[in-house]
Amino acid sequence: MARVRIVRGAGGLLPALFVALLLTGCSEKPVWEVAYRASGSLSFKGKPVANADIVLFPEDSTWPETVRPRARTKEDGTFEVWTYEPGDGAPAGAYKVTLVHTEVGFSKGAVVAKPNDLPAKYERAESTDVRVTINPGENQLPAISL
Repeated sequence: MARVRIVRGAGGLLPALFVALLLTGCSEKPVWEVAYRASGSLSFKGKPVANADIVLFPEDSTWPETVRPRARTKEDGTFEVWTYEPGDGAPAGAYKVTLVHTEVGFSKGAVVAKPNDLPAKYERAESTDVRVTINPGENQLPAISL
């Protein structure tokens, strides 16, 4: 006849909890938490676009909505993508890219924003046809020429 030992109290639970914590601490990060450096350039009608806002929308619908890599173009139209901190890049995957360029100025002491001067289809993830893929490692994205 086999004997079964019943452990009473917290003494038997502590080793089991410790092992469970070790196992959960060893799991890999989800793909959307690891970013890879990515850079590129944007031009419109052959000229670099300065100060344009770029947002990457993951095509993988299982990713959290908070994962929206972005960039802002420099004077020469170049940009570096970031997700969690400046320059960190974007998680590996396929993305739809939105592009918006709005001039901001002052008129009679008030801040005035002009409408987006890039074609409207690039403003929304549902209508843009610009797509990029981020791969593990360093990424030099193809030039975006509108």
